[in-house]
Amino acid sequence: MAAAGLFAGLIAIWLRIFWLQVVEHGFYSARAEVIQEQRVLLRPVRGNLEDRRGRVLARDLVNYSVSAAPAEMTNAAATARELGGILGLDARRLQRSFAQRPRFLWVARHVTPSVGQRIADLKARGVYLAPETEREHPLGAVAEEILGHTNLDNLGAEGLELQLDESLRGQPGWATLFRDGRGRSHDLPRGLRRPPHDGLSVVLTLDADLQSIVESHLAAAVDSLNALRGFALFMDPGSGEVLAAVTVPHLGPGKDRNWNFTDTFEPGSTYKVVVAGAALEEGLAKPNQVFQASATGETQIVPGVTFHDVHKSASYTFADAVRWSSNIVMGKLGLLVGAERLYRYSTALGFGSLTGIAFPGEAGGKLRSPDRWSARSTPTIAIGHEISVTPLQLTLAYATIANDGVLMRPMLVREIRNGAGEVVQRYAPEASHRVFSPSTCATLRQMLEAVVDSGTAKAARVPGLAIAGKTGTAQKYDAAQGTYGRGLYVSSFVGFAPAEAPQLVGVIVIDEPHGRHYYGGEVAAPVFRQVMLDLRSLPSSPLVTSPPQVASRPAAPAPVTVPDLRLLPPRAAERVLAEVGLHARFQGEGPRVLAQVPAAGAAVERGSRVETWLAAPTDSSGATLPDLVGLTVRKAMRELWRRQVLVKLFGNGSVVEQTPAAGTPLPLEGPCTLRCEPRLHAPAQVATVGRANGSESAGTLAGATP
Repeated sequence: MAAAGLFAGLIAIWLRIFWLQVVEHGFYSARAEVIQEQRVLLRPVRGNLEDRRGRVLARDLVNYSVSAAPAEMTNAAATARELGGILGLDARRLQRSFAQRPRFLWVARHVTPSVGQRIADLKARGVYLAPETEREHPLGAVAEEILGHTNLDNLGAEGLELQLDESLRGQPGWATLFRDGRGRSHDLPRGLRRPPHDGLSVVLTLDADLQSIVESHLAAAVDSLNALRGFALFMDPGSGEVLAAVTVPHLGPGKDRNWNFTDTFEPGSTYKVVVAGAALEEGLAKPNQVFQASATGETQIVPGVTFHDVHKSASYTFADAVRWSSNIVMGKLGLLVGAERLYRYSTALGFGSLTGIAFPGEAGGKLRSPDRWSARSTPTIAIGHEISVTPLQLTLAYATIANDGVLMRPMLVREIRNGAGEVVQRYAPEASHRVFSPSTCATLRQMLEAVVDSGTAKAARVPGLAIAGKTGTAQKYDAAQGTYGRGLYVSSFVGFAPAEAPQLVGVIVIDEPHGRHYYGGEVAAPVFRQVMLDLRSLPSSPLVTSPPQVASRPAAPAPVTVPDLRLLPPRAAERVLAEVGLHARFQGEGPRVLAQVPAAGAAVERGSRVETWLAAPTDSSGATLPDLVGLTVRKAMRELWRRQVLVKLFGNGSVVEQTPAAGTPLPLEGPCTLRCEPRLHAPAQVATVGRANGSESAGTLAGATP
């Protein structure tokens, strides 16, 4: 019996072994694989953000986190003393934390690699180190509103970090770890893994030096004036590259916005260049032409609407009206230009629509179509009220004047590079269309130079540097009161330098300055002056037209002036350059030159090469107006601007009718008229693109003052 029982037991064991090894083999094999194998995420290194000269503005900084599992420690008290000594923590408090959370707790986060190495050298059981990545900004808070921030997963959350996240973040990898019976993980040599692909680095158009200079002076002005805030934008007018975009004060992650792109304000007198340029371009006024003003400083422009001038005079020449910022004369010029033409030139300069800059949350401003204007709207808009603009739009308008009438598309990115420093993608300047003739722009530059030399912007003067610009002081509209608030102003200055061959355009805006001084010429123009003084002292300054010559060097060949090649066909551009002894190097494809370096008017040695970029083809057929019906306002206007066609817009939403019809030969003698209607169930963002709406102020307009 005993032998039989033993034999039966052995049979049962063999059957159980057979069942586990054969029948249930697949189940337990899979279970062992799950228990023993662990797939770990390998994070890529996020690409750098660099300025135009390759200086790092944002980069990944690797540090370490320290965690503990007190239950695994052989001597928790001794470990607490050792960790406390290295990390500067109270050993007794750390030991109590060990007792309260024996399974797991964080001891410290974001410790430096050197501290992490000291902890690793302890080889203490129950103490673990894990690498962590933190985004570092070498300039600190100086550029945080435009660079933006990343979230806890090191993904873009704001600003350019968000806009360029697809290029910067890279692709994560993974590795398979194997755990032994004690729960320890091992990375075996033949373990499965996929390496991560690090992110690409992006070279921006920003200049770190200029960004820091503007930040310093703008912050000092906002502080001394006890102002609500301030923002400034600087741009290269020949390429449309944004060189600096500053906002103060800094509100911190989650609250920061770059108001240069996202916020709007009534521009006041800085907008007067629009009506001034329109009057010159249409031949309605000449610089020396005399216009009646008012010796008392006030007059009725249209029934029920009175304009005021700070500088009282019975009459002004057109040039002096700009120099002394006469609301009365500029309002009368607005009536002379008329609503349709004033609207046409405003939209051609980009007001009332998105610029298309690669930055999240861009605002389009507000500019209503003329069919929604009242009798007072034309002169009121001419002096910068009943319209809202972004600092970017205002900068682009003045850059167009500095660029001989050609509006450039704004740029924030120059290149994208891989980890080896090789260029993956390069962005070239792109012209949108021509707004004013070169002769009109030359006259406007002379008038604006007089504003700084002897007009309302004398505080912007810099000895030895010709500066052109315009001041603006607009009362802020108080929606709660339904009128313009008393004592609330937005003060601004827009200028470019050198006036004869502009290399830099900048706008300074001070929001709600407090104190005795609040005019743009008193609070904003001095900031521009300080920026120019500091910038001129830099070796890499764009304001330095040529390096100093060493006395012992042989005399350089006689310089020649670079001609303006923009909008010329390539063969014509080559011919023009050959006539002055220069050579062309073309980049891109297209029928016309859209940008050039050096800029027109620059002095270079005979035999030098001029880099030129060609525009994209007008359309597939070569010279006809496309079919725009059914497109959104934004897409339709982009198609027209790409073909250098002026736009006349009525309504909003999607295009339902266009005049002239599709297929009309280009170029057109006049604008293309688009009639639009909202599309049912269309997304909100489509319905608002290019909208020309706004609120009309009531009562007497106290002034868009100098």
